[in-house]
Amino acid sequence: MSDANYFVITVAKTEPDYFNTAVEQASSVIDDLKSKAGAITVTLGRIATGEQAGSVALFQSYESLSGFEKAMDVYAASSDYQAMMASGKVQVVMRNILKLHSVPFEQNTSDTMKFAVLTRASAPASSVATITQLAPVFAVNGAMTLRFGTIVTGSNAGNQLLGVTYPSMDAIEKTYDALGANADYQAALGSFNINLRVIIRILSIH
Repeated sequence: MSDANYFVITVAKTEPDYFNTAVEQASSVIDDLKSKAGAITVTLGRIATGEQAGSVALFQSYESLSGFEKAMDVYAASSDYQAMMASGKVQVVMRNILKLHSVPFEQNTSDTMKFAVLTRASAPASSVATITQLAPVFAVNGAMTLRFGTIVTGSNAGNQLLGVTYPSMDAIEKTYDALGANADYQAALGSFNINLRVIIRILSIH
């Protein structure tokens, strides 16, 4: 499998009575993103907290931005995607690209991935080293995967985004309790201006 260098993150506001239909329609779109756009992984979730609570979140990883170009073609050719957009009940409110940085992290594949926590911040150039230093704190407290990158599009371009997945809310609680007691994390808060943190319920991983 190729290494992921980019993530494409899409958020769509979805009417509650259309949510299940949207998830069904997204299934065929996801299949096409994998087979026709070369997506390495595609994850579908529902935002559980914050201003976009209840919205659908779609995460696609690619080796290069040519995959995103192909994804645009997939959207244009997909009857399910077009039906979703024409329903008047689904509105894409954000689509951004994340350039990933290399942060060593031993992936935990023994548990079922149920939640993701996204944290966005304006941070100094040394932020990659800081996250690398803190990564073991996440791992030992139950985090399954950890990704860190720079947002390259949209109104928050230049901000850093940390995405961490967990098997349970309990693991999230343990992680942030441990971070709260960690001197390196407390020192990092002096230079990281956190402007968003949301929890996402993972619905499917492809």
